Amino acid sequence: MEVQCYLFVLLGSTLFVDKSRDRLRPAINLFLKDHRRLTDYAWRAGSLAYLYRQLGVATRAGSKGLCGCLTLLQAWIYEYFPLFRPSQLPQSPDAPRDSSWISPRLPGGDEARQRLVRYRQLLDELSADDVTWTPYGRDGHTDIPRSLYTSPIRFSDIVEGYDPARCLRQFGYRQIIPRAMTVPHD
Repeated sequence: MEVQCYLFVLLGSTLFVDKSRDRLRPAINLFLKDHRRLTDYAWRAGSLAYLYRQLGVATRAGSKGLCGCLTLLQAWIYEYFPLFRPSQLPQSPDAPRDSSWISPRLPGGDEARQRLVRYRQLLDELSADDVTWTPYGRDGHTDIPRSLYTSPIRFSDIVEGYDPARCLRQFGYRQIIPRAMTVPHD
């Protein structure tokens, strides 16, 4: 029971964060009933599906915040937008890419407001040349076969479409109008 409670808190404060900061989707509890089966689940895919869902929610009118695994979003921003990238430590090729970034010190008060204004200005002035479209190299799609995966990413009741053809430019190709996403009916 203690392990289940610990994992419930851990997942609710890292991978599946919501705006309440003290609740977790009830469906998560189903995955925690037998802690010996925890390695059977695709927690990375679940975290990604949940983040995609929350990014969609955050774009709606009236939304006042963002939730999900923001560490994952932050690592993605560092990979694709060098203007916002902190220092990076050398690492082995087998290590997770996001473990090499040195998190900047978080400012407070006026310094935080000035940084926010500066980031907004950088975003407003962003051009295609300021984006790293191929962070995994020119042939990232062949070096990392998982990047060719094209299907919905599912976790519990969350189903989010994933289609790398929607971002061909990051692989160094000309962007086309992507085909319609296949969404399961159940």
